[in-house]
Amino acid sequence: MASGKRRKLEQYQLGIDACLDALPDLQPEEKELLLFLLSKPESLAHVVVCSSFQAEQQHSLVTQLPAAPLLLKDAYLACAITLKQLQSGSVTDMDTSTCVSYISKAMSALRSLSVLSSQDMVLCHTLGSILAFSIYSAIGVGVPEICRYCLGTTNPSVGIIMSDAHEDPWQSFLVLLETMDCLVYRRKPTQTIRIPAFVVDRRLGLCLPLLPYYHDLCVISNSLLNITDVSILARLQKQLDGIHAVVESWQPSHSDQLVEQFDSADIVNLLAQAKVYRLGALLVSHRLRFPFGCEDVQAEIWSKEAMMEFEMAKRVTKRSLRFVTLPFIVAAVEVRDKSLRFKTLQHVDDYVDHHAPSLQKAAKTFLSRVWHERDLNLTSRWFDSIHKPCPVIDFIDATCFNSS
Repeated sequence: MASGKRRKLEQYQLGIDACLDALPDLQPEEKELLLFLLSKPESLAHVVVCSSFQAEQQHSLVTQLPAAPLLLKDAYLACAITLKQLQSGSVTDMDTSTCVSYISKAMSALRSLSVLSSQDMVLCHTLGSILAFSIYSAIGVGVPEICRYCLGTTNPSVGIIMSDAHEDPWQSFLVLLETMDCLVYRRKPTQTIRIPAFVVDRRLGLCLPLLPYYHDLCVISNSLLNITDVSILARLQKQLDGIHAVVESWQPSHSDQLVEQFDSADIVNLLAQAKVYRLGALLVSHRLRFPFGCEDVQAEIWSKEAMMEFEMAKRVTKRSLRFVTLPFIVAAVEVRDKSLRFKTLQHVDDYVDHHAPSLQKAAKTFLSRVWHERDLNLTSRWFDSIHKPCPVIDFIDATCFNSS
């Protein structure tokens, strides 16, 4: 058994070496980076929601590279640098500069990609997601533009058969990132996502089925901005009531099957992640119906429940939940006790994406300012504040994603 497993690993490594040897003009240091990305599952700890997905994610990266090596190479290299920095805990200007150079070339590759088939769609989502991950770490801004570009390019309205989460595991990541931005700025998302009967997503775990409800909340939030017609407002309020009812009773499906696929620590984190996304959706729906000062007790109950889930999962598993930036911020704005607010700011480093230090910094500033505005009755809802939990300097010009 052990010798068979060893032979399989050796064959896998030979396949990676052959794939890298086929890449033109690959420098020795670049090969070392790609080997780090493609042959060490633990290097992908920050890319997936739990350790059980590391090998699966790595296999996916390896199998996609031979099909489009020139399109993916620079994005993979940027991602490898990002992950090495996260693993070592140190960031050098030289590494960041090199990473930005690869990002720039990968962005050109993304723009050159014509999406004519479902395979092209999957490739576009893969390239865009890996770019978004690296950009958040190395630059900090420009991620929503990447997401809108990719999702707009692959929008099913252009006539391509839409993939589902089984075939296109990166799509949900782009949709999540864009949804976060749309909630903050009260915009309409580019597209929603098809949900298979049962899937544990590599980043959203068990809570993938909640993503369409966040999409609907974004659409309603955008509609509420400028509508004064009483009948339309009543219809939107009815939609909010419907979403609230469904989300309140929602439970992750087939959770009894998790024992067969995941270890106990991963199961704890997957269930906790699902709970906080459910509570986050309830809080967003609640604040669309009620401004600060109205029904605050219920919002505070859900917020405390979410914060307890974050902490309990960390205490049990010794790991912080991943990919929970959205529900953490939504719950954090509802914290009213001064001492708890201080503690919540400390938790930003645990629950806002580790690969995005600029986002962590922006989240701390945002929470402090929104709490101040709320205390002084200067804003009625957190998403109406002039302050946003986003890096504010547009390092990447969004116009570079426009079709020429």
